[in-house]
Amino acid sequence: MSQQASPQEQILGIVNNYWQGCAVGAIAELEIADRLADGPLDVETLAGRTETHAPSLFRLLRALESTGIFKQVSPGVFANTPASDCLRRDAPGSPWAWLRVTLSADGMVNNGWRGLMLSLKDGRPGFEQLNGCTGWEYMQANPRQGTIFNEAMRDLAGAITPAVTAAYDWGRFPVIADLGGGVGSQLISILDAHPDCRGVLFDQPQVVAEAPRHDRMETVGGDFFSDIPQADAFVLRWILHDWDDDKALDILKNVRRAAKPGAALMVVESVIPEDAAFDMGKWMDLNMMVMAGGRERTANEFRDLFDRAGFDFEEIVETASPLGIALGKARC
Repeated sequence: MSQQASPQEQILGIVNNYWQGCAVGAIAELEIADRLADGPLDVETLAGRTETHAPSLFRLLRALESTGIFKQVSPGVFANTPASDCLRRDAPGSPWAWLRVTLSADGMVNNGWRGLMLSLKDGRPGFEQLNGCTGWEYMQANPRQGTIFNEAMRDLAGAITPAVTAAYDWGRFPVIADLGGGVGSQLISILDAHPDCRGVLFDQPQVVAEAPRHDRMETVGGDFFSDIPQADAFVLRWILHDWDDDKALDILKNVRRAAKPGAALMVVESVIPEDAAFDMGKWMDLNMMVMAGGRERTANEFRDLFDRAGFDFEEIVETASPLGIALGKARC
């Protein structure tokens, strides 16, 4: 029977978790799991292919082996385990890109978290204070980082998209507008599940230009801080959490101007519980604080935003994912 960890052991365990995170970030950056996809390799070969110092790489792999990530099949020769195999970039459900941006030394999100204390001091995004630009500007100046970040967002959305589609009867809406909907993955999923619906994919012109064609989906380029197309339901997935309350309210007021009375508002985001329970939304909230100055919100905070924008808050619809759907209706 295992003994429960003491408070000191719990706290010191966080240090070890941090070290392990740094190690996994380095492995993701070096793409070690991909290099072992065809079978075991000796550390000298791995070091040559990754331009690293073989003895140091061995020590990293040996430490990760103790956690079940990689296996030393003979002295100095390593192979993938199920845990490391999922780190291959092409593995189904691979978290590689998310690990790359959050745990690698040069990762964008890792960069932002270095500014946590700055955010705590003045409430401004730590990322901007460290880099002198917003995350979006940083990605424009560093296309490689932008590509990995976008890949991470697509990977995270992979499990969320079908869960959101399955959580609600979207078929009651003749026209659904996905605002800031990227290349349309969520909207296409909804349309495929509800053949009587039509959709409007709304995002920046260069973004919607890359969206796949769908015979019931119109693409519209624009800015949700200005004109928004009309629809019977408006979906905003992972949009409001990028912004503070003032900017989020500006977006919702623009939606209200485009919405006829009774039109539905569907905000798909983390919904932070009011109690002390562990919830990933509380940690994503800190991530938004350091990266963009945005925030995750409780149901009551969504209720307040909706009311101020002219929507009646109705309910939180749970999904089989970390996100919920805050449902509102345009006030008559």
